[in-house]
Amino acid sequence: MKENILGLLNQIFKTSLMVVIFATLLLFWNLTTEFYDTPKFLILIIFIGIGLIVTTLRFALSEKVFFIQTPLDLPLILLLLAGIVSTIFSSAPFGSLLGHASRIHTSLAAIISYVLFYFLLTQNLKNLKDVKILINFLLIGAVLASVVSLLSYTGLKLLPSPWVHGTNFTPTGSSFTTTAILAMLLPFPLIGLLTARQRQDLVLNFLAVTIFGVTIALTGTGATYLAAVLAVSLTSLILKPSLGSSRTFLQQPGPALLGASLVLVGLILTLSFVPPIGKAQNPLYNLAKSFPREPQLGLVGSWKIAISTFRDSPIWGSGPSTFMFDFNSYKPVRLNQTKFWDIRFDSAFNEYLQTLATLGGLGITALLLLTAFYMSTLYRTISVAINNHYRLGLAVSGLLFLIVIGLHAATLAVWVVGLTVLACFMILSLESKSKAVSAVFSKITGSLEMVKLDILPSSLFIVVSALVLAAFYSGGKLALADFHHRQALNADTQNKAIDAYNRLVIAEKLNPQSDLYRIGLAQTSFALASALIQAKGPTETSPAGSLTDQDKINIQQLLSQAVNEGKMAVSLSPKNPVNWEILANIYRQISGVAQNALAFSLDAYGKAILLDPLNPQLRLSAGGIYYAGKNYDMAVRLFTDAINLKPDFANGYYNLSVALRDKGDLKAAIGAAERALVLIDKNSQDFEVANSLLNDLRSQTQTATSSGQLGVPTAKEEGPLQQEKLPKVLDLPKPENIASPPAVKR
Repeated sequence: MKENILGLLNQIFKTSLMVVIFATLLLFWNLTTEFYDTPKFLILIIFIGIGLIVTTLRFALSEKVFFIQTPLDLPLILLLLAGIVSTIFSSAPFGSLLGHASRIHTSLAAIISYVLFYFLLTQNLKNLKDVKILINFLLIGAVLASVVSLLSYTGLKLLPSPWVHGTNFTPTGSSFTTTAILAMLLPFPLIGLLTARQRQDLVLNFLAVTIFGVTIALTGTGATYLAAVLAVSLTSLILKPSLGSSRTFLQQPGPALLGASLVLVGLILTLSFVPPIGKAQNPLYNLAKSFPREPQLGLVGSWKIAISTFRDSPIWGSGPSTFMFDFNSYKPVRLNQTKFWDIRFDSAFNEYLQTLATLGGLGITALLLLTAFYMSTLYRTISVAINNHYRLGLAVSGLLFLIVIGLHAATLAVWVVGLTVLACFMILSLESKSKAVSAVFSKITGSLEMVKLDILPSSLFIVVSALVLAAFYSGGKLALADFHHRQALNADTQNKAIDAYNRLVIAEKLNPQSDLYRIGLAQTSFALASALIQAKGPTETSPAGSLTDQDKINIQQLLSQAVNEGKMAVSLSPKNPVNWEILANIYRQISGVAQNALAFSLDAYGKAILLDPLNPQLRLSAGGIYYAGKNYDMAVRLFTDAINLKPDFANGYYNLSVALRDKGDLKAAIGAAERALVLIDKNSQDFEVANSLLNDLRSQTQTATSSGQLGVPTAKEEGPLQQEKLPKVLDLPKPENIASPPAVKR
């Protein structure tokens, strides 16, 4: 009876693991705020809960508690401790716990999940047969993800939903993630192709290698290109001695098919980068040229940001999921000269710099130890691994995982697949030469180590089960809150503001610690008040408007809620400049119905600038408020700051010209307008706007026309809640101080 139950538990674990593998590679939906990582993470959490219960129940039935040790246990435990300590000292602990803006990867919850996932694999994978089944499922899922990516690349619409119609759509969530996983798994079909003797095996492995290679060639990045090249080189180099002499090696069907596959992939890669000559047609080049590549923060910039953060917090870093805050604080000003100047990066160039910044010395030590311990195990066991093709594939795949995260910041799917590979390799590398790993469940063999604990197995099962149930309950509430937030976003896109408001209220009740929900409710409350004013407020035909006393009460309540929710968002995540910027914009937009609103707006913009000091757009917005208040000196200073931060900022020069004109400095205004004109495309409407301003300045007129994208972002009467003749329904006390950022030196 006991053996039957143990067998059933083992089957439950294996089935759940296969679900996780397929979910990691193929699952996506539009039921949560984030479409890719969130559903994968939810499945991972469910598997971990099931795995913990299965493992501790097996202990209870066996009446003993034992854990298999691997060389990677210590680094992973240290990484977990670093994440916990870093979260405690984080400026936004809840965001560090669950991630900012629904990005779960890099959060403490993700770190805990990764570590538990690894330990569950090493405790429950018993033998080479289990590993083979797991790797085969990985390969099947990778092939399916690769095929979907290639079909999307060609423009084929696989599903009716518009959000999956992009040429860079892939079920893993990003082209880097898909191609990184393909590069990591490439050694397995390579080994199968080079060693296969059956025609069926040759064909299947040839197709897998070719599909992987073409997907990487068309949608990959520099990191995945290099990983793929190393996969082919290392695998061929290691296998060659065991396959005979060079002449014999080349005469075998496997190497010949590999050569044909590489030629095909190389030809496709060449055609995708080489433009057609003359009137020749090259659809691959057109597809590659229009393919949206994912931006990656450069190595030098990442190093400067990471080392600056490490300097200020050397032990525990800034906290999990806080790299965007580090980026805002320490980014090099030269980034403003690139096409990514308006992007706030939330990940570094690679995983090591990301860890250095967010988890500090503790975290980077753990990650470096993980790398070193794996390399040490690889060095000790590579000679044995050559005799087992799955072990050899795992050895090379694990090395490729470490190379990939050294060249690019990882994602949830990359970590799950990478840890799966590492766990499988560690189990097989610790197997004795004469006995399978399953023997460890009866006695210790070879170099395999096991730790026995003198605790009551049934007590451990009860405690773990209670913790899992509590985690499922809390996680269920958070997942439900995220579902309602997604429904609110959907309602907002359909102009159903009331439905969006009600959904956000529910989401906030379920998860009151989320600044994302708070700031969303603030914006929606403002939108509802704005719509009410627009419908019943004063107009040219009806100067008195038709606002009733109840309407005024509703507007007051909505605007109070907008302000209070915005303030709560910045208190929950005080280092997030996005929240401060949105709060500042809300204050600016309600200047017609709230006393001192512009002063609060300036204070919020000032705090946003202090957190993101090299952002020219924030300076431009703050300068616009000073311009509206006729404080031309401060407006000129902030507009000048904006162009000092970004010398090719056409809108900055345009605004500076307008402010200088109204200040009375026509000569300087003309110079700024001329500079703006040089930076604007001559075929755009903005060029006509800037040219009109320049002509007016030259003729010493005091008027200017604005349209298109160029315009002064002032607090003048633009929105329905900015008209001065509106009744003041919101009483804001005058702020004691206004945050004023220092001027930027050229």
